[in-house]
Amino acid sequence: MRITKPEWLRHDADKKKLSAIFSLDFHPDGTRLATSGMDNKIRLWNTRAITAKDQEQRLISTLSSHSGAVLCVRFSHGDGRYLASGADDMVVLIWERDEGEFMPGNLSASSALSGPLSETWRPMRRLTGHESDVCDLAWSPDNRFLATCGLDNTVLVWDGATFERVAKLTGHEQFVKGLTFDPAGKYLAT
Repeated sequence: MRITKPEWLRHDADKKKLSAIFSLDFHPDGTRLATSGMDNKIRLWNTRAITAKDQEQRLISTLSSHSGAVLCVRFSHGDGRYLASGADDMVVLIWERDEGEFMPGNLSASSALSGPLSETWRPMRRLTGHESDVCDLAWSPDNRFLATCGLDNTVLVWDGATFERVAKLTGHEQFVKGLTFDPAGKYLAT
């Protein structure tokens, strides 16, 4: 194991001050690292650049469709087809990589990100139902379900294929700030 802190891996709110990074997740194939932060953005980073000695392209894409701080970000398991993000705008966005043209909400087509590794991810679904900040989310091991939780004391469970809500769990008396599925996909802990 190698431990490193790349100085360039950060969220710059206005190029003068740093913005906090709240969440991060590796793509299942290990080629990308997603970070999310107080600047309302998700950034996708090339993981080869972390250990490269040369000037490997670092930033692959910037996703900017949330209107509040992005508190959590997770790739779906397996092929990492989807990237789910939750924010203090009370919304969960499901992002999908687009092999086509530039899409609104994605800054990867800007000149600063032009290069062979630039990617475009588009928000393909907008999941609403939380009444306050979305603090965490988790995919079931088989991607059959996506669970989200927040400061509204609820857990929402979504179908991982249609993204329709299948359950609302309301038993908590305080904020729900974390959740996870067990490796077999039988249990959801909150």
